[in-house]
Amino acid sequence: MDGFRNIEIKNFRGIDRLKIDDFSRVNILLGQNSSGKSSVLECLLLMMGMSNPDLPQTINSIRSRNYSSFADLGYMFHNYDLKVKPEIFSELFDNTKRHLSLELTFVFDEKSQPDLQNGQIPTSETKTFLNTLKMLFGVESSQQKSTHECSLTVNQQGLISNKKLAEGYLEKNSVAYLSSDLAAGNPANDLVELAKRRLKDSVTEQLKHFDSRITTLEILNNVAYVGLEGIDQLLAVNMQGDGLRRYLNIVAASANPMNNILLIDEIENGLHYSAYKKLWEAIFALATTTNKQVFVTTHSKETLSQLNEMLEEHPEYQQEMRLYTLANTPIKGHQAYTYTFDGLSGACENDVELRGRVL
Repeated sequence: MDGFRNIEIKNFRGIDRLKIDDFSRVNILLGQNSSGKSSVLECLLLMMGMSNPDLPQTINSIRSRNYSSFADLGYMFHNYDLKVKPEIFSELFDNTKRHLSLELTFVFDEKSQPDLQNGQIPTSETKTFLNTLKMLFGVESSQQKSTHECSLTVNQQGLISNKKLAEGYLEKNSVAYLSSDLAAGNPANDLVELAKRRLKDSVTEQLKHFDSRITTLEILNNVAYVGLEGIDQLLAVNMQGDGLRRYLNIVAASANPMNNILLIDEIENGLHYSAYKKLWEAIFALATTTNKQVFVTTHSKETLSQLNEMLEEHPEYQQEMRLYTLANTPIKGHQAYTYTFDGLSGACENDVELRGRVL
């Protein structure tokens, strides 16, 4: 399995420092509001997109569910302190190590610049606006070590004036990110890939667990349609309820073998609790079949209860799961508390709260 063995985060958004070890195939992140669950997903996404200077602003746009300006990149810096770089470290299952840091730099006012003497440091009065994002990253394996840089520069109107890509670096992994926004996401790309590989029927079978009336799944003009018993015409999925759209997005991304890593934020959004167990079963089965790693965030106790029931029925998946409760503690700062299946099972049996732990 490709993917992450661990991750360490420093000075990213609300996280001052956090390290999470012992990732498995399916990893569930729990925690109270503002505990850093979504931030961890974003860091994992950044680590798989280190050579894409557009990615940080794309992540901000997903988070805000709207347009995000270049200046909003400052929110990725802990306490909005632009002097302290956000840094992410990780080790993958192939034993390679990765490191990424972000920098925001200033452009200097053209009128003030000629007045500076050789060796003189520009003062704060010459700084006009943040205009350049730098992504500095390195990859280290037993055979070699390399460092790279990519950057994005905008003009005063916020339009891209220069983009520098990381020369000599090609990312071998592919990651799919499903945000918590039910209006976002289109399964068409995943479904087209599955259709080319003659794997689309596996998604259709999974959809029947959600709605037994579904007979077929088709992609027409980049839109997903389903056929229902008793209805002659195909129905556009995006005109159906949130539950079907969400279920299809997750199952299609899980089934697509081109996705090495799948990130799902707030998996319960839009879904009735009765769909949770079958969805968990589909995620574990498809992740195993396609040899991918999955990261999920959730607030739902019912989701965990249904996960536990599914794992009791499928012991072959029990060692493939890890739970992590994230907490911002007053003494130790951000911490991650790890649970295996035994911890989940015991918590469900004794009604122990795992979603939030404050010390």
